[in-house]
Amino acid sequence: MTISITNRPAPAWLRELAHGRASYEELLGWPVSVQVGKRVLIVAIGQMLDAVSMPAGLGARVRAELGIAMLSAPVVAEPDGTRWTFLTKPLDRLRPNIAADLSHLRVDVAPHGAHIVIPTDPHTTSGHEWRWIDAPSPSRALPPAYAVIGVTRRLTQQQDLAA
Repeated sequence: MTISITNRPAPAWLRELAHGRASYEELLGWPVSVQVGKRVLIVAIGQMLDAVSMPAGLGARVRAELGIAMLSAPVVAEPDGTRWTFLTKPLDRLRPNIAADLSHLRVDVAPHGAHIVIPTDPHTTSGHEWRWIDAPSPSRALPPAYAVIGVTRRLTQQQDLAA
């Protein structure tokens, strides 16, 4: 009995993910992995970067304030556009009272060891998939996590005072 093995090329979507992974690693040095079952790229949280996720409306306000302070962050939007995730420098730890305040606002800081989805290509800024609101750049440092958290808290505090 002869066993025949036929080599088939990888599907286009897998080649696209592998190319995207290589692009992020070469461009930014991020620990990116391919999650084959869901056909997405994921990046590990905790070692090189952290992630703060929030409703898109609040995210737009936070993004504007960070831009004024010259602390722009890469921001990724979920496919439905309802949540934005800011990528930041790693956070040592989050004080429990701050975590509770953020939770009330539907703002989440990804726990160390978690993974977040990123767009397949470092330059994807449109469409109905994961996309960059502000794409990462090797020439732009990630802002501190507490800068994003501080701006978020200040903006929501101002909103509460105005109400």
